[in-house]
Amino acid sequence: MRPIRITRVKSPLLLALCAIGSTAMGDEIVVQNDSLTGGSTAAICPCFTAGEEAAVWLTSPCDGEIVGIQIFWMSLGGGAQVSLEDSIIVYESGNFPNPGPIKDIFDAPAMQDGGLNEFRYEDENQTIPISVPVSANEEFVVSFKFFNGNNTNPSLPSIVSDAQGCQPNKNAVRVNGSFWADACALGVSGDWVIRAIIDCGGDAVGAACLPDGSCMEGLTEAQTIDMGGFWNGPGSECADVQCLGACYIPSTQECLQFDKATCDLVGGLWAGPGTTDCVDPCPADINGDGNLDFFDVSAFLTAYQQTNPLADFDGDGDYDFFDISAFLTAFSEGCP
Repeated sequence: MRPIRITRVKSPLLLALCAIGSTAMGDEIVVQNDSLTGGSTAAICPCFTAGEEAAVWLTSPCDGEIVGIQIFWMSLGGGAQVSLEDSIIVYESGNFPNPGPIKDIFDAPAMQDGGLNEFRYEDENQTIPISVPVSANEEFVVSFKFFNGNNTNPSLPSIVSDAQGCQPNKNAVRVNGSFWADACALGVSGDWVIRAIIDCGGDAVGAACLPDGSCMEGLTEAQTIDMGGFWNGPGSECADVQCLGACYIPSTQECLQFDKATCDLVGGLWAGPGTTDCVDPCPADINGDGNLDFFDVSAFLTAYQQTNPLADFDGDGDYDFFDISAFLTAFSEGCP
């Protein structure tokens, strides 16, 4: 790998179909480190020699199978010819930056310039589906191996990284095809856009915020609900979530940060994990005097006639019958 030469461009994030199926389906989950989205900035790295690899460390959210690989491939000018590269390799996690033993290898990926290339078959004739077993919370490595070097011409296509910073222990490079190195230490400024599609076949797992404010990983949504917690989505990790939330205490009219159990204990209204704004305990109290009476109705009607946001009770930006209905419902429910 030669000294890093990064070219930043706006990403169209179009999907170059190299296999049947373009997105995760059914129980499938796309696992990724990068945060690249359509219109965001991508950093092209035409900095590889033949035989080098770019790899990412990913974590499975469930017991399932890797059924697809996605790799973003792009050139500065666009329109480059299809590039037949060496292989896509799935390794065991090993000890970063060194992957473990090979789990599977897919030869000769044909890379199309200009977007996210997706591969779902091991063979050119698309008869053998990719199927690599993984376990919940198992870390594994997906690597892209170059057959064609691109470090001598900055206009050649290559893999890209996002522009949101290079996460530690997540991105590596096999330099000169001989030894592994931390991509961040080599000057790569973001996470490689290399992703895995995992078919969970059942319930995915993620991080759950429990009523006592603690966080537990590896729980399904159903398990989280049974424990009275809040599920943060498939593949989520406790390091990335905040389990405290805004708690409005009617007796003191304070908005404090509590876990759900503590908020319930003090008679508060909890807005959910990670929130900072408290739930309005009495939205129909338009004049804020703590009572619901004729003056609140009058204040609402005045706001409604003036298209004041106070009267947009359903929050859709329009002032209509639904706002009146929502106000009357809140008024009839009273204040805590």
